[in-house]
Amino acid sequence: MKLLLSLWLGLSFTATWAQTFVMHCDVEGTIPAMDDLKLKPAQVTLEIQALGHNLFLKINGPAPYALFLNTLTTEQYEGKNLTNAQRMGLQNRHIKNGDMREVRITRQGLELSGYSDIEYRRKKVRMAFEGTCHTP
Repeated sequence: MKLLLSLWLGLSFTATWAQTFVMHCDVEGTIPAMDDLKLKPAQVTLEIQALGHNLFLKINGPAPYALFLNTLTTEQYEGKNLTNAQRMGLQNRHIKNGDMREVRITRQGLELSGYSDIEYRRKKVRMAFEGTCHTP
C-alpha cells in the first residue's frame, strides 16, 4: 500500500478528475499564542483529489480540524501548491480577511502538519496541528 501511495503522491497532476485518495489520521492541535494550549486530539479522514494541475484536500473531522483547501485562485481565495520532493502541501489565503490555512504531508512516514486561523473564545488565533496518517 505504501508503494501505491508513493506512486500516487509522486504523479504529475495532469489527469482529469482523479480518484479520491483517502487516509485516516490521528491529529492533535495547539494554539501557540495561548501558551501552546492543547486542543482535544481527534481522528480525521484526509481526502486528496487532483483536477488538471490543481489539488483539492479535505479534512473531515470535528472542529477545528475540519478544513478544505485547494490550489485554485478565485475572487475569495488565493491557493498555492507547496508540493516538493519531500512532501505534498497546499496553502489557502482568504483574500478579504487574510485568514490562512496550510496542510503538508510528508511522503516518507505520512506525517501530517499544518495550521489554520480559527476563532477561539471570540478571538482569532492560529491553530497548529500535527499527526500521523495511515491508509485504510
